[in-house]
Amino acid sequence: DAASTAHVPIDVLPLRYKFEQEVMVDRVVAPSTARMGQSIVLRVLVSSIKPAKGRLSLLINGDPVQIGPTEKEMDMPVSLNPGANIIPIPLTLPFAGPQKFEAHFTPDRPEDDSIAQNNSNMAITFVQSEGRVLLIAPTPDEVRPLAKVLTDARLDVRVVRADEAPKDLVDWGAYDAVIIANTSAADVSQKQQEDIRAYVHDLGGGLVMVGGPDSFGAGGWIGSPVADALPIKLDPPQQRKMPRGALVLLMHSCEMPRGNYWGQQVCLAAVNNLSRLDLAGVLEFSFAKGDWWVHPLSEVGNKAAITRAINSLTFGDMPSFDRLIQMAHDDLVKVAAGAKHIIIISDGDPQIVNWGLLDDCRDAKISISTVLVYPHSRAAGGFDWQTMRKIAQRTRGRFYSIIDEGDFAKLPAIFIKEAQVVKRSLIWEGDPFSPTIVNSVSEPMRGLTTEGLPPISGYIVAAEREGLSVVTLRGKENDPILAHWQYGLGKAVAFTSDSGTKWTTAWPSWGKYRAFWEQHVRWAMRPGGNADMRISTEQDGDKTRVIVEALDAKGEHLNFVRFQGRIAGPNGSSEKVELRQVGPGRYEGIVDSGSAGAYVMNFRYLAPGADGKTHEGNIQAAITRPYADEFKTLQDNAPLGKLVAELTGGRVVDDDPTKADLWLRKDLKMPIDQRPIWLVVALISLGAFLFDVAVRRVRIDPKMIAESVRKGLGAGASEAGKQMGGLKEARQRAQQAIGRPGAPAAAAVKPGPVDASTAKAKFEVSEEELKKSRTNEAVADLSAPDKGDRPGGLGLSQQTGEAPTQEQGLSRLKKARERAQEKFEDEEPKGS
Repeated sequence: DAASTAHVPIDVLPLRYKFEQEVMVDRVVAPSTARMGQSIVLRVLVSSIKPAKGRLSLLINGDPVQIGPTEKEMDMPVSLNPGANIIPIPLTLPFAGPQKFEAHFTPDRPEDDSIAQNNSNMAITFVQSEGRVLLIAPTPDEVRPLAKVLTDARLDVRVVRADEAPKDLVDWGAYDAVIIANTSAADVSQKQQEDIRAYVHDLGGGLVMVGGPDSFGAGGWIGSPVADALPIKLDPPQQRKMPRGALVLLMHSCEMPRGNYWGQQVCLAAVNNLSRLDLAGVLEFSFAKGDWWVHPLSEVGNKAAITRAINSLTFGDMPSFDRLIQMAHDDLVKVAAGAKHIIIISDGDPQIVNWGLLDDCRDAKISISTVLVYPHSRAAGGFDWQTMRKIAQRTRGRFYSIIDEGDFAKLPAIFIKEAQVVKRSLIWEGDPFSPTIVNSVSEPMRGLTTEGLPPISGYIVAAEREGLSVVTLRGKENDPILAHWQYGLGKAVAFTSDSGTKWTTAWPSWGKYRAFWEQHVRWAMRPGGNADMRISTEQDGDKTRVIVEALDAKGEHLNFVRFQGRIAGPNGSSEKVELRQVGPGRYEGIVDSGSAGAYVMNFRYLAPGADGKTHEGNIQAAITRPYADEFKTLQDNAPLGKLVAELTGGRVVDDDPTKADLWLRKDLKMPIDQRPIWLVVALISLGAFLFDVAVRRVRIDPKMIAESVRKGLGAGASEAGKQMGGLKEARQRAQQAIGRPGAPAAAAVKPGPVDASTAKAKFEVSEEELKKSRTNEAVADLSAPDKGDRPGGLGLSQQTGEAPTQEQGLSRLKKARERAQEKFEDEEPKGS
């Protein structure tokens, strides 16, 4: 309609197709939630245009399940009738966590199926258990005491390395809490870090980070997505006096595909893992400037300046390492830093003549790590290999080699790891001391007191985070050691010391060691689901309706439940989900689900209980769209295209568009706005004219306005009384002047014939006398401020008590007029 109104024709080229035979797996129906060990019936909905035969297979979390009639047959034979076919599959759920069911149909005859993309569909059921915890650590021995006490607390604990951690958000949702102990950020991929943040914020999971030499800021987590979820800031506080690190990046020509891009990325990866108090500098060879500091060695600060310098790198092909290493050495020996480090990235072809310079770096405790990328010699014994390896070995650094293009993505992780060398300054180690307990009334610290708290000998220095974060343990210089907070739908705990292996060796023998960790992990864990909360979904095009039916313990509808939910999409984005009560115990919401993939939803709720208290719970659900809607369409919709062309005046183009004149401009109408504009212009002009007159023509005197307001509020009444009194006395004098002195009052005069001329003369005399009286009254009023005349408007002289003559009155009136004129001319602005 909009195109038609604007005279925009739409030409249509219909793509015609029709599938005479097709088999489609429309849907897999499974409960949203279930209990571990529960038996369910999975229903697979398969549609077919004509009768067809084939085999149906089932995968649970990627593993095939035996559903055939015999143990040797993993898949089951099915015969399909035209239309919808429902195939039930009974299952038992032995494991907890999200169970992803994927059903796949394979036809016996290929001609019975036209589109292969719609032969699979899936569903997800969240299976609940007592509580599942994922513990990520470098080795099982490092967290053995922690894993033991959590297992004794009847929690299902799984210990894995970082490379064994889940790879997608659905798998992270299998756990009620995740513990990351002494693990470097370089060991966790960027995708995994983003999933961990979404797992806490959007899925309501719990996160506990435990310290160690490779954790928190010292482990390169500064600026990471996980850092956003922690209740502490990984940068040290500004007032904290501590050693800082110094890092110099020496950038050589990156002669590999997208070399400049990867060169900038590795620089940014290293700098982003430094704190604002650390020192950093960037060196390179430029054909225009030679060897020079792209960014001088200085405090990182907010990283804006060094980021701009990195983006301006040219990556010139330097002939020798000597000059740049010497420049880095000279500046590093001048600064006070706890750790000094140089990272060189190069293809290895620059020469180094002064090998003694490397000894000077080693003696000054400056380590150099080298990264060999895309060298000219692919053999490990080549010249470029030997040069880069010797530089690292002679200065006690590390040597890396990236040869193949497929390994380029590993470069940022290498630089993050190397940047951690200068982060050792964030580690406090010293004489053992017992942390100070604050906010002991908080839920995770219930029952734990300062008495008997074992000492610690080290921790990672961090800063407090404003907002809802609660610090419960403090160390030296008031540093936060233990803190917790709510982050989105989930909760997070940070303990900057370790779990009992290096800095807290006395803790495992502490009588409350189990209570300490169990309380904090259970506090962070996602609340258990409620069997009385039944959640389901209904797809409607690109939208999905989420329905929750809430019941109490007696099976009655539960009203006034407050839900707080989020949904995480297949592209990693998340958004808020609102559920509104639409009926007794029924709550509904609409979410977007237009893209293919799995959508995971989590709802945290507060429900009124029969005991008068509010109970907290958690429910999960998933929406699955394994393929796009276009694979569900079995025939074109040419009539719709024809209708669009007719409504807009367009054409239906033939099957061969090369024969049509697509740029034909015949009968095209230029859009013209039919609304008159003169009225708008006239109103604007009139407003501008009135404003101009008001500004340039009207005299505004604030004093005069204030005086007028004052008189109007009270002074005007008394002044009016004085004027009326003067007029009355003037009238009496005029009446007396009409008659003779001593004549009787008008009431005593007898009526008789009246002479017209005499009456006229008397009237004229009366008017003249009245005029004199009024003139004298006006003069008296004008001269009162100067002469001090009596009030009442009589105009009598203070010296004689006689009324002033007419000449005196006119003289005074003239003088008053002259004074007023002079005053007006003095106050009038120049140029008026």
